[in-house]
Amino acid sequence: MNPNLIIDRLIELSADSSIAHHIPGRVRLKVTFSALLRARDLDLTELVDLFSGILEARVNPAARSVVIGYDPATIAPALWERLVDGKADPGKTKSMREELQKLIQPTGR
Repeated sequence: MNPNLIIDRLIELSADSSIAHHIPGRVRLKVTFSALLRARDLDLTELVDLFSGILEARVNPAARSVVIGYDPATIAPALWERLVDGKADPGKTKSMREELQKLIQPTGR
């Protein structure tokens, strides 16, 4: 899949999310029902394959959440707050997209 499309879908997903729990290395996003449907359309294994530092990603439909395991040495924990807070300031979308593009692995795993 196109990396820019994956980034767009991740940003769209985060717009309807809030952080339910976060410790460096693992974030659980609570998502709205519509975001849950979008998460099903986003192949979360592509996040693992595309981005340096994302170790796992899974959807828990019963809890309406998405859990992402990541390497905090590669991805700053504050990125998740900025990603979710971007919904309050759509002008931040461009900078968030640029930040995510920097995490794209050159050759995939």
